[in-house]
Amino acid sequence: MIFKWESEEDRLIRFMKIPPTKKLEWLLQMNEFVYKFSSKRQKKIRRKLRAV
Repeated sequence: MIFKWESEEDRLIRFMKIPPTKKLEWLLQMNEFVYKFSSKRQKKIRRKLRAV
């Protein structure tokens, strides 16, 4: 949803109310999605960076 009428502070407060576990679940899902649809070259670079 787009909340153009709310201030930046209100927006931050709204996001802070989301539980940390839910945020981590979303982050994990985003990472899995990006990895799933990455090219072989991107996956190779990501593995190399993770090894460092």
